[in-house]
Amino acid sequence: MTVPYVKDILSQAEGLKDALENFDPQPLDVVRRVITAEECDRIILTGMGASYYGAYPAWLRLCGLNLPVVLWDTAELLHYAFNQVNSRTLLWVISQSGESAEIHRLLERLTSRRPKLLVGVTNNPSSTLARAADVILPLHAGAEHTVSTRTYINTVAVTLLTTAVLLNEDVSTWKETLWQGQAAVADYLKDWSQHLDVIREVAERLSRLFLLGRGASVASAQEGALVLKEAAKFAAEGMGAAQFRHGPLEIVEPGIAVWLFGGAQTTVELNRMLGLEIKQYGGDVAWVSPQPVEGLTWVPLPSVPELALPLVEILPVQALSVVLAEAGGREPGQFRYIGKVTTRE
Repeated sequence: MTVPYVKDILSQAEGLKDALENFDPQPLDVVRRVITAEECDRIILTGMGASYYGAYPAWLRLCGLNLPVVLWDTAELLHYAFNQVNSRTLLWVISQSGESAEIHRLLERLTSRRPKLLVGVTNNPSSTLARAADVILPLHAGAEHTVSTRTYINTVAVTLLTTAVLLNEDVSTWKETLWQGQAAVADYLKDWSQHLDVIREVAERLSRLFLLGRGASVASAQEGALVLKEAAKFAAEGMGAAQFRHGPLEIVEPGIAVWLFGGAQTTVELNRMLGLEIKQYGGDVAWVSPQPVEGLTWVPLPSVPELALPLVEILPVQALSVVLAEAGGREPGQFRYIGKVTTRE
């Protein structure tokens, strides 16, 4: 019988389909007007865990606006940077449940320091976040049992579509691109058992793992590490590939494994060179990309437009989490100490 976590993985294409079909740009008209009229002096995006990582590609896109755009961990924003929020702030809060501890505390503090607009992204339209927000963007991910799967890729898709609106770009064009990603997710999951077989070979003797990426693939690296820790109880570290050179490269030796996301063309050559260098030092490098690199173990991805890469990059990592959990005699995705909603800071 398929475990709940794997059921969630296998239903991601359906969840993404619902998000794309139901995305409504109309409520964002007021947000666009506020930006165009220069009624806000900054945009702050904030979330925790998968919600935080899922917003990273959208944050990169919004950096094209002619005003500061910042992505904050909600706990750090709440306790150390709350003065960044004022009456000219466009505050964009992402929380799948809309009920996590940090979101509650943030909303309580906002009663005395109201931003210009509060935009909420959530999978729970009756949540505390949804009730407090001026504009709600539903994830339409449906019920999710354990570790974030549908809610993560839907967060990526919904926040990216939102940036299209805010950047005055053609939403239908962005949607078409993400529909290509949705089709690729569906095709990948149809061959789930075959992908597990490939991952089992790659994961043999895996003990110490880094996941690295640049650009939007940083989200895949960081969310991937989170998935492995939550779903497989396997210690992994996700970071920007450039950061890996600034110290962590010294840890490379036989027994160190790296999953390197090829990512966008802008930096794919830098990633390729890093991967070959890590291998030269004795590390085991898996190249996660639609195209292989000679000399590196290939973890294939579906071929999709760059904008849709984060939707498919997470899939082999989810497969890896299942493989590692089963190898450790665990049920994939089963929580030990926490629950679906984090209720304590």
